[in-house]
Amino acid sequence: MDWIPAIALAALIVGLFAWLRADIAALREEMHGDLSRQDSELRGLIEKQGSELRALIEERVGELRGEIAVLRGEVAKLRERMARMEGLLDGLREAVAGKQAA
Repeated sequence: MDWIPAIALAALIVGLFAWLRADIAALREEMHGDLSRQDSELRGLIEKQGSELRALIEERVGELRGEIAVLRGEVAKLRERMARMEGLLDGLREAVAGKQAA
């Protein structure tokens, strides 16, 4: 009869280990589910941020293209004004040189 408490203690220890193992397995599944949800949520947020960033970049590129077009127009006007000034200077030089030669 001395062995009955030992058997009861052994059964209790085995039962506790089985319960602990089942509890750890359940915790592992719960953690896996939480991580999967967080992964999905994070991927969604990253995709949303990427879309917003692409839209912002496209908007800025459009603005830059407009500003570049304006600058091109202004440079073209400056070229015309410079050409007119060169023509006037050439005419003035000829006039001054012609007067001196006469």
